[in-house]
Amino acid sequence: MRGGRSIIRKEGVPKPFVLVDTREKDPLPLYANHPNWIAGERRETLKTGDYTVEQMEDVLCLERKSLDDLVACIVTYRRRFISSCARLARFKWKAILVEATFEDIKGGLGQFDILSNVHPNAICGTLDAIEAKFGIPVLYTSTDRDLATERAASWLSKHFTYWWLEKRGYGRVLIDSDRL
Repeated sequence: MRGGRSIIRKEGVPKPFVLVDTREKDPLPLYANHPNWIAGERRETLKTGDYTVEQMEDVLCLERKSLDDLVACIVTYRRRFISSCARLARFKWKAILVEATFEDIKGGLGQFDILSNVHPNAICGTLDAIEAKFGIPVLYTSTDRDLATERAASWLSKHFTYWWLEKRGYGRVLIDSDRL
């Protein structure tokens, strides 16, 4: 909003076109579930992460982790995961989207198909260390795939919209009256 008027219509603010890494075995249905936020999707081999937005490949990256995959990365593939986080840290806007709540993790892992005796504190502590060292926010979402998809679609859409507005001289503001 600028001056109480929607610039989405006036200026034609587009929706982001999402690029999904070809190695994603079961990608989130971002466009299928949220065509109001996402213009479309295309599979591409990304150097880092699982999702980005067309034209923002060098500044925006989202890494998605199911709980099983997260535990495997922290325990079995730790070195590779830390290396991946170091690459992810180079992006201006980045995050690790975890398909579980903090409560899911802290509540114990017996409910999940995890072949590990890893303590929940080891998972949370590692994520906290990654955020502290690399500045990568961790987005706890839900084991409900639709909710995780919604969170990812919203995150990608908002970052794209701010970027688009900023590139066109509107500043990093969605609504001028509250400066958000």
